[in-house]
Amino acid sequence: MTLHLNPSYKVHLLIAFLISIWLVGFLVLIAPFDVSNLDLRRRLFLMPPYGLITFLSYVILIPIQNKLYYKSHQWTLLYEILFLIAYNIIACLACSFYYRTDHISGDYSLVEFVLGVYLPIFFVLLSILIILRWFLFRQTAKTESGKITIIGENKLDTLRINAVDLVAVSSADNYVEINYLKNGELIKKLIRTTLKKIATQLPDLIQTHRSHLINPDHLTEWRDSKTIVLGDLHIPVTKTYKASVLSLQTRP
Repeated sequence: MTLHLNPSYKVHLLIAFLISIWLVGFLVLIAPFDVSNLDLRRRLFLMPPYGLITFLSYVILIPIQNKLYYKSHQWTLLYEILFLIAYNIIACLACSFYYRTDHISGDYSLVEFVLGVYLPIFFVLLSILIILRWFLFRQTAKTESGKITIIGENKLDTLRINAVDLVAVSSADNYVEINYLKNGELIKKLIRTTLKKIATQLPDLIQTHRSHLINPDHLTEWRDSKTIVLGDLHIPVTKTYKASVLSLQTRP
């Protein structure tokens, strides 16, 4: 199952900040467990580092998350589960370490802390984290509806355009040539990736040749029995893919 992921650091820093603020507020105002034995001033002094820990635990995973996303060109349910597990392991271990410092001087062992302190909070924390990621990713998806992102081997080698502006993609050695419209003008951009990966990223494209993918919305006519026209582009069509192109009900 493929999920929408926004790799923006700004979005993820916001998620990390909201999680940390929620945790500090929960510990200070609700005062669960033996925290209730502390007065408000003491709680305000001791609890914020837990928020900082959860913030940093999330932040250090952002580059790992994005590297995996750019490498695989997708974000799956499995990746999301692994991210959530990794986040909670890091946060739990870091919080237990802080708990046993002289600042807190907690008496629980690691196992007792996990079972007696972190685990009860974990279910609420996990729910909020899932909701935040889902909501912000969903809002981003709405904002960017109609957009597509073409991702190359290098995470900085990306192209984000309106889906309707993409005309065709052609293989060029170790690169692909992206042909798209910008203000009505045909633009060409080379990205280091393979045509196969582009086909996986953009399943709505139609293959006409082992080296060419097209956006069927731009197909205007057949130049001859082996060539189609997309604006200023002439794209070859081989026998293997001719039936799928003909199914678009264009002129033979």
